[in-house]
Amino acid sequence: MSIKTKIRKAIKDFFQYEKEGDKKILKRALSHIRYENGYLIIRDEKIKMDREEDVIGVFLANIPYIVLGKGELHWDLPDKVIKIQNSALKLLECGINDVATLEIYLVMEMALRSLYSEYVKSGVIIQYKDKKIKVNNIDYRRLKLYIRRKGWSKYKVKVNGEVFPYSQGSLLSWAEKFMDDKLSFVFRLSVNVRNLLAHGEVEWNLFPTVRSLESASHASWLVFQKLKTYMKS
Repeated sequence: MSIKTKIRKAIKDFFQYEKEGDKKILKRALSHIRYENGYLIIRDEKIKMDREEDVIGVFLANIPYIVLGKGELHWDLPDKVIKIQNSALKLLECGINDVATLEIYLVMEMALRSLYSEYVKSGVIIQYKDKKIKVNNIDYRRLKLYIRRKGWSKYKVKVNGEVFPYSQGSLLSWAEKFMDDKLSFVFRLSVNVRNLLAHGEVEWNLFPTVRSLESASHASWLVFQKLKTYMKS
């Protein structure tokens, strides 16, 4: 079995947010990697591996870099995102690979939550059945808590006329209006790996790189730029 087939098979076994068109994006991404003499070469990055089987862990820990290419660390992101980004840098320096990978992808998940917070920061109208309530100074976390404390069905709540993205999957779907197909794939697959890590379900040796964090940071920055354009239109 080729290394690319192994990677495809591993992803198929857990990818719950898969969409039509992802296979084409993945095929293009896999063209950027090759295994030579104990090294996996990803674009400009060369990673030493003891076993060829570890290519799966290299891929899963570097999804943003492999798919999107070089990025950069952005420091004009929301404070919560920056805090996680700093933590990821420290973990990479310490070589705590599993937790570093979790933090890299947590940067992206927090970017999505912060993106929604930015989207509603000027205040919202919350609608549930025949009730309408105006709420100011709210963010994504507090809005979720507000709905839960009210005992309302999360499926019937609307915020500013839109269904509230209560779950991780619905938040990803909501945020896709600020992404192209490739960026959407990176967020969906990265967050899925983050979920596996959070529940101790990762069975591979992970090899995250600073390049991956840089690309994750840039991917997060891109959605905020799209939101700014959207809010001005």
